Amino acid sequence: MQKLVYFIVFSVLFLSCQSKKEQLQNPLYEEVMFIHDEVMPKMGQMHKLKKELKSLKDKHPQSIDSILSAIKVIDDADEGMMAWMAEFRMPENKAETTAYLEKEKVKIQKVSDDMYYSMELAQKLINSLNQKK
Repeated sequence: MQKLVYFIVFSVLFLSCQSKKEQLQNPLYEEVMFIHDEVMPKMGQMHKLKKELKSLKDKHPQSIDSILSAIKVIDDADEGMMAWMAEFRMPENKAETTAYLEKEKVKIQKVSDDMYYSMELAQKLINSLNQKK
């Protein structure tokens, strides 16, 4: 009986390792993760820009709508990344993997585009407001 338990545990561990190995060998999976890994470090920069925008609200009350709009764009981009990470789960069925990864690549590319757009928008607004001092 004990040998059977060891065999089952070993089999489960072996199969789960194979699944991870297959994921790492899937070029589409690597593309999805590359996009994620490239943009994820930008989260800190987004938060810094948001903080800077918040600090400009009192100094530039005439631009409050633009500032709040830029903050919302940053928040939406941040939420997009958080939602994507929370929802990303490789399917158990290998037949579904390619279609799933193709959809996820489109999603994470949109997240990336949204993040870069939010940072560009915020930086332009900050530069513009700082010139008005």
